[in-house]
Amino acid sequence: MSRFAAVALLTLVTPVTVVHAADSPKKPNVVIVLADDMGWRDTGYHGNTVVKTPHLDDMAAKGLRFDYFYPGQQMCSPGRFAIMCGRNPCRTGLHHLGAMRPQEITLARILKDAGYRTAQFGKWHLGGAETSPAKMGFDRAVWAINYFDLGASLQINDTKDKVELKGDTSVAVMGLALDWIRERAKDPEPFFTYVCFGSPHSPHKAADEFKAMYKDLPEGKQNYWGEVSGVDAAVGNLRAELKKLGIADDTLVWFSSDNGGITPESQDPSGKGKMTIGCRTQGLLEWPAVVAKPIRTDLPCAHVDMLPTILAATGVKYPDTRPLDGVNLLPLIKGEAMKDRGKPLGFILWKGKGAFGQVDFVSDTQGVWIDGSLKLIVEPGGGVKLFDIHADPAHKTDLAAKQSDDVKRLQTALDEWRKNVRASYDGKDYPKKE
Repeated sequence: MSRFAAVALLTLVTPVTVVHAADSPKKPNVVIVLADDMGWRDTGYHGNTVVKTPHLDDMAAKGLRFDYFYPGQQMCSPGRFAIMCGRNPCRTGLHHLGAMRPQEITLARILKDAGYRTAQFGKWHLGGAETSPAKMGFDRAVWAINYFDLGASLQINDTKDKVELKGDTSVAVMGLALDWIRERAKDPEPFFTYVCFGSPHSPHKAADEFKAMYKDLPEGKQNYWGEVSGVDAAVGNLRAELKKLGIADDTLVWFSSDNGGITPESQDPSGKGKMTIGCRTQGLLEWPAVVAKPIRTDLPCAHVDMLPTILAATGVKYPDTRPLDGVNLLPLIKGEAMKDRGKPLGFILWKGKGAFGQVDFVSDTQGVWIDGSLKLIVEPGGGVKLFDIHADPAHKTDLAAKQSDDVKRLQTALDEWRKNVRASYDGKDYPKKE
């Protein structure tokens, strides 16, 4: 068994000493930190012996470590939508890159309406004209519509004003966020900060200080792992500043990446990464007032769970009846036994060409359905595979023939869910125009 597979097979939930959120003097601050194209294996805590990620490793050792954390879909924009809206990206038509619909309700909008100060820094990639971060709920946005690298400039809100990034872009973007957090720490209102790096997306161009950490490797690896270490350093700066400001205990920090990894060294044990649905990515959460001792979980969790969980943690209700695909993980964060999600995880991928509006979501798309430890993969045309993600994280043993009853049960549920997603795509979630 490989080192990575052995790591993935471990399942441990450590007892936790809990201070409940209600005991905090005010609603918690929230910080989401998102890497770009960083994969499941791109950290030391997941068994990578090359990359240097001391801050993320420390976060994993002290907070909540998600060993089975899934991005919203196969690539950038869809994953970001799942985080912001708690819904499968195909509900808003994001089967690929592009913009969300302006009728969508973002986490930023909900928290802003509940009295939070809100800001977004870095890569957005959910649209510009009608769906820029400034229009979708953020008081302050210093952003790029797509990825960026060394020497980039970011736009300020919906103006033509720019901010130049100097040095490693992850460290620089976090520096902008920390300037804003320092000001917000003086206010009585809680804040929500969404920090989105442009790394380690290609083309990989690491800052010299991080590239030098891998000087014995080929230059391509120096740049890739250097960008990952830049991401780690930025997270370290955030954690240190929150402690310095005295607000670390009451700040929920959630770290992830927008999709699966892009190199063989980055992909999850199944050998899958970016452009694949149902693969794993990074997932870490730190909230010292609530997670006082480490938790490690193999419960399947995902981008879509972030919105309902953060709303539960902040005591804010979702303001609509449209379907959400995520679940509230607050009991897990509090150290309570959570053996089942209560709602399976679904994914949709369309590999065809032409108009997405003409696609039959049931027969024309690839579907993935994760229910407990079982993962069903259904190809367009009906071919199926079934894996036990805990017993077989490398997906080497197809159980479909032996467990036909499970295949039928899971596929029936998957197909019904895909029909529901299609209804959302057709606009049935949105208020009718007068």
